[in-house]
Amino acid sequence: MSALWPEHIDVDDAILDAAEECFSQNAVADTTIEDIAAQAGVSRVTVYRRIGSRDELIVLVLLRITDRFLAILRPRLLAEPSADDALVLLVRETIRAVRRDDLRLLFSSAGRGAVGAPIEGALVSLSHRFGRIVGLIADQFPSQLRPDIDQNECGEWILRIIVSWVTFERADRPRSAETDDETERWIRTFVLPGILADRTVTNRRR
Repeated sequence: MSALWPEHIDVDDAILDAAEECFSQNAVADTTIEDIAAQAGVSRVTVYRRIGSRDELIVLVLLRITDRFLAILRPRLLAEPSADDALVLLVRETIRAVRRDDLRLLFSSAGRGAVGAPIEGALVSLSHRFGRIVGLIADQFPSQLRPDIDQNECGEWILRIIVSWVTFERADRPRSAETDDETERWIRTFVLPGILADRTVTNRRR
């Protein structure tokens, strides 16, 4: 595999299925190529030939899971009444997905229910994916986002915000103790003003 992974992953699904299963049962850092090969019923040489290195395999599985997550989320985003509501939903649901382990591979060194360093090599592809979602929101709600924003850069910024949110704990209490209303207030106060065209953020609560 090349250093830049394709937008549409076309590799051996059996190996990726096996990798997902192994990662769901064990910490990513504790899963070996041998474990994945055994789960897939192939040799470790086949895994290396079809996929590449272990890090490339982790990234491919991460992108696969992310694509699945965003495909499910997309119609909900487009059904929101405004761009700010759609952006709140995007950030909040991605944070939830990381916290419940659905997107734990954002953190390659993380065990189940934990977070570690963001996975190396995935940021560009992930930023483009989130950037496309920003583009969909911009198309759905014309003139509600700042016209000078680059979609991929905005996608990267949103992704970095999410990584920061789940990586750094609050000084007063754990992030996991925050309510949905608190999370939404945080997003509307500190995230949306840099994206919305009029810099006016509503105070809706779900």
